Amino acid sequence: MELFNSEEFEKYVRTNYKLLFTLSPEQNYQTEFGGKCDACQKDAFLKIHDRAYNTPKFRQNPATQFTIFFIQCPSCSRLSFLHTVSFMTYKQDEDGDETDDHVYEYYQLYRIPVIEETYSAKHIPNTKENKTLIETVSEASFCLANGKYTSATIMFRRAIQVIAKQLGAKGKTLFNQLEWLKNNENNLKIDLTDVFHDNAKIIKDIGNQGAHPDDDVDLHSFTHEQANGVHDLFLHMTYEVFMKPAKMKALQEELKKERKLK
Repeated sequence: MELFNSEEFEKYVRTNYKLLFTLSPEQNYQTEFGGKCDACQKDAFLKIHDRAYNTPKFRQNPATQFTIFFIQCPSCSRLSFLHTVSFMTYKQDEDGDETDDHVYEYYQLYRIPVIEETYSAKHIPNTKENKTLIETVSEASFCLANGKYTSATIMFRRAIQVIAKQLGAKGKTLFNQLEWLKNNENNLKIDLTDVFHDNAKIIKDIGNQGAHPDDDVDLHSFTHEQANGVHDLFLHMTYEVFMKPAKMKALQEELKKERKLK
């Protein structure tokens, strides 16, 4: 790519895009930077896993370069490609004159989320019994990644009902099945916490709003943040059902073996 007026380009970027961080030549690489995750909207130190860059053919400023960072939010674990442009800027002395020292300023141009349909199902064992659940979760994640937020909430509600049936819940409606799980031993013989039941009810109710439009027109659509919230509540539920019991059992067996217990 060849740009003939780098000054106008730099001015446009500085005016319209967010400054991510500033590095000195000695800090030409870092493993994290502070900011707000575009996915979960939480402030966090975003982890940098890798980067790649190329230098365009600027006639006036060869120090300008585009950099793509592969990052992850430690709060919601979303993976993204962060496209940036950096400018080399000389520091100024007390009189406002440029010095020989310089820094690199990185501006965020846009973020491309990783469409990882299997991420939301990572806590679910890939077995024949879980085939329907994994397919449902993958479809919900695909809808979420492609901006189909109403469809995503409906599919996460469906996934809750699939889990309820796998746990042996009785009843013709999801409401009755969730109530059954509160008062009866489930097929996996795991203790379901109040958080599980609270999350399941919220996802059920929001999914119902998606499937059956309310009289309140303000509730006819879903925002990115709301759909992501449903996604995160669902992840907590799958962790409690599939991952937490396995981790607890493994820890118990390891301690019993090390301490020679029967």
